[in-house]
Amino acid sequence: MNRVLLGTIGAIAMATSASAADLAPRPYTKAAPIVAAAYSWSGFYVGVHAGYAWMDSTDNITAANAAALVFLAPPPDIAPSLPLDPRGFIGGGQVGYNWQISPTWLIGLEADFSGTNLNRTVALPGPDDFSRIITANEKMDWFGTVRGRVGVTFDRTLLYATGGLAYGHVSLSTALTRITGAGCAANNCQNGSITDTRFGWTVGGGVEWAFADNWSVRGEYLYYDLGTISHAMTDPQFPAIFNATADLKGSIARAGLNYKFNWGSAVVARY
Repeated sequence: MNRVLLGTIGAIAMATSASAADLAPRPYTKAAPIVAAAYSWSGFYVGVHAGYAWMDSTDNITAANAAALVFLAPPPDIAPSLPLDPRGFIGGGQVGYNWQISPTWLIGLEADFSGTNLNRTVALPGPDDFSRIITANEKMDWFGTVRGRVGVTFDRTLLYATGGLAYGHVSLSTALTRITGAGCAANNCQNGSITDTRFGWTVGGGVEWAFADNWSVRGEYLYYDLGTISHAMTDPQFPAIFNATADLKGSIARAGLNYKFNWGSAVVARY
């Protein structure tokens, strides 16, 4: 009888001990952080752009020999400078690649090519001889750049600075005519022109917004400087020779639309 009683008591003790162990608090394990996939700007893209371009340019007339100095000595017989400042539409396409090197920072490389219609003609009489008219024309037919980009991303918004090589196809022509007497038949009607592709530099910046996984829109400003362009103004019947020189610098404001391919894209994790 005693053995039965002791066995029963032992069984009850073991059951109570097991139940207490089940009710004891378990060690706390921290849950894994939730990772949100942010938009990745990495990858190859192509796009189109359109906008407005202008040039800050003056055609300056200088003497190339002693005979020409007579006409430019104060008060000058011919206009010594003609403000041109051509401006107009610019539009074309771009191609590039972005590397998102961190959740916040981006670097990239972009090339673009644009057709332009920057074109302006100005005619001015001489300050001391209204019969001597100088007419100048400056234009740019096309423009392109190869630029690096550095940007800061805010998920689907990108703010960037850019700069690099710029080039353009430009021309300048300048002609002196006489509107009284025998006109150009009496000589002293110098003229000349030049057409060339010039290289320089550009800097600027912009903002871009990815409104869909593969599509983004942007607004961009660029300042460019292609140096100067110059030509001689001569008349075979008259010894005076002039030089005409104009700057090739200005600004571009344009909007663009890009399509980004998923080749080389990577998911950027934000915690």
